[in-house]
Order: sequence, then structure tokens, then C-alpha cells
Amino acid sequence: MQHSRFVFLAAPMPESKDGDGTEGILWMLVSPNNRPLGRGTTYHETYSSCRQSVLDLQANCDRVKPVETTVELTGQWSWRIELDGESVAVSSRSYLRARECAYNLERFLEAVPKAEVVAGTRSVRRGRRRAVVAETPPRLGRELRNAG
Repeated sequence: MQHSRFVFLAAPMPESKDGDGTEGILWMLVSPNNRPLGRGTTYHETYSSCRQSVLDLQANCDRVKPVETTVELTGQWSWRIELDGESVAVSSRSYLRARECAYNLERFLEAVPKAEVVAGTRSVRRGRRRAVVAETPPRLGRELRNAG
């Protein structure tokens, strides 16, 4: 049986200019069916520091403060999680209704303490996610796609 899991994404940092190569590591919590439940608020320089932030969240999940709010521009709902007054997680998207926001916040909070922490990072480029697999040479992956 699959469980929720934390995955780590290597992605261009928002404040970097497109193509300048500045990447950070960000975590995302996904459900067993790969639906994003929420994500971290901080880009980290290394996988190990990002992983540690997840472990800290799991260890302190009984101390988090959930905050539901509306997005001023759209009137839609979103949530964030604070730990010691600092925002550590946010919803992956906004919601039309307050009850949808509350429901998804509950799913996130239920998943955090028992979610698997996946090893390694996935590379994200131009809005598309590509898995980074050290054991498979990049050329082999292209040949397999072209063969199908």
C-alpha cells in the first residue's frame, strides 16, 4: 500500500532570472495518488538542508499553527502552516470554498507525521517535471522514449 510522501524538487528559484542557472531545493508533500497536498515555503541550497526541514516539521507537527486565509486578488482560499511564528508550508493551490480549503488542510496535517521521506531530488524545468535517476544514463532514457 502506498503512503503519502515528501518529494524534493530542484527548481529555478523564483527570484532568479530565467536561464541563469540558480536552482534551489524545495519539498512537496504528495498523496498516495500523487496529488500535491502542500509544499515548503523555503528554497534550500542543498538536499540535506531541505530534507532536514522536513524532518523538523515531522518532529514538531504537534506544535504547528494552521492558518486559513483568502487570496485578496481572487477571493479564493488558501492555507499555510506556521511553526514558531515562521511560515513553513503552504497549500499547493487555492480553493473556491472555505470548506475545500479546510478539508485539504486536514489531509495535509494528517499526512505529515507518517509520510515517507523520499531520497534524492527531481529536476523541474519550465513547468515540467523530469525525474533525475543516477543509475540510468540520459541517453538510454531518450532511446526508450523514441522506441515507443
